[in-house]
Amino acid sequence: MLSNPSRFDTLRLLSANGGLLFDNHCLRPEYNSMQCDIRLADDTSPLLPDTKCLLLLGEHAMHKYLPETLGNSLNEMRGSLMYHKGIPAIASYLPQDAVDLKNYEKENNPYAKDYSADSEVSSSDEDEDEGNVKGLGKTKRANYSFWLKADTAKCKKILADYSPVVGKPKYIIYPSAKEVIECLQDNKEKVLWYDKETDIEECNWQCFSFSFDGSTIYSVPVLDYNYKWAYTNLHHILRALAVAIRDNTLVAHNGQTFDFFILAWKYHIAIRKTYDTMIAMHRCFPDIEKSLGHCVSYWTWEKFHKDENSIAYRTHDQMMDRLRYCGKDVYTMYLVYNAIESYAKTIPGLSDSIRAAMRCIRPYLISTLQGIRVNEDKINSMCNENDRLMVQYNRMIEILIGEQGMKDIRGTGKVGMFAGSTKQCCTYFHELLGYPVMFRSKDTGQPSLGKKSLYKLALKYNNPVLTLVNIYRSTKKETSRLRFLPWIDDRPKVTI
Repeated sequence: MLSNPSRFDTLRLLSANGGLLFDNHCLRPEYNSMQCDIRLADDTSPLLPDTKCLLLLGEHAMHKYLPETLGNSLNEMRGSLMYHKGIPAIASYLPQDAVDLKNYEKENNPYAKDYSADSEVSSSDEDEDEGNVKGLGKTKRANYSFWLKADTAKCKKILADYSPVVGKPKYIIYPSAKEVIECLQDNKEKVLWYDKETDIEECNWQCFSFSFDGSTIYSVPVLDYNYKWAYTNLHHILRALAVAIRDNTLVAHNGQTFDFFILAWKYHIAIRKTYDTMIAMHRCFPDIEKSLGHCVSYWTWEKFHKDENSIAYRTHDQMMDRLRYCGKDVYTMYLVYNAIESYAKTIPGLSDSIRAAMRCIRPYLISTLQGIRVNEDKINSMCNENDRLMVQYNRMIEILIGEQGMKDIRGTGKVGMFAGSTKQCCTYFHELLGYPVMFRSKDTGQPSLGKKSLYKLALKYNNPVLTLVNIYRSTKKETSRLRFLPWIDDRPKVTI
């Protein structure tokens, strides 16, 4: 089901590069487009008899066949298993959007249906926004084809008589303190799937959920909705949690920079053996989005639940909503963990690569919290050497450009280092030499020359100034990364 014909679909649907992508990259080798009933979403004719699955391409098609998604964007619901009159349905991106570098459909196709802006993220090399790693996050246009193929693969599984399994674990919301403590203390040498929710302002611990088997999930409040302790013996619960973290492998999504860090930094709970599903996803597919929502849509059949989190934590109902939401995060993380572990065994060396990354988490946390023990004299020597190199690189650049050229570039402004000034570089390369603009700032619309834009220009033009600017900036970045947090030596002092 297509939301609309593409700008190339004058004779048939799914033509041009979008059709080729869908046919060759998504359907084959098991199927081809001639075996599919391809139609527009606004086509009111009945479905063919024995239709097994619907692939809804575009947000309009999703909303048309799944009215329960009207409050959601395609970016949120894509990849979720839903049903239209009992028929399994999967939503995904339009094939032509998956091959276009920009939203040319919106600009050039009068039949294009509008869709939510949050699913439209630039694929520019300068865009480093990964979105919200706990939610679904944003999806880069450059990755639309990956997700379209993944969503189509789910449809092919259904066509092959695969029965999607959507789990229904037992959620124990607001359990008794005795039940929580016993469960945490009685389990040893297992995997502990864990998630927590905090407020934004001060990272105050509102609640956490955990499970040892994925079938029973406990959602435990730390603070109640009026920000008083949820249990009179909360300290016993936190002690039991610390024991469970010590005696088991702690699994979280984005734990390295959030869950594990908050536990160690704010609540002084030591972290031992850890596993971060976000890092594992990155090892599997380095260029693909790795929010929990994206991971769930790729590895599982679970429906999108990231919109079920309560906006606030001020009433009893909002607290219960957050507890249920936190529990669902744990269950979906459990599914993602098992799916990644199974997949890693099919790729030589991937399991070892994931394990190597997990071994780095604890040293990373220690260095973040304690600082790094370094040789200050060696750092200062390296920084001084880099400063001398940068002066010489800039001197060579000015010789190549010439005295008059530098005057034209700088005008009456500050002198500064040419290579370190994006404005001076843009004036020289774009205005004086007439090189094409590779990237513009989203806020001002003015040309911007980041590292990747400079590399693109260097591939097109044999100009040594481009090479020197890149070397200068690499050296400057190396120097900036030699600044370490001072080591906190908390070992007891021994006096002899």
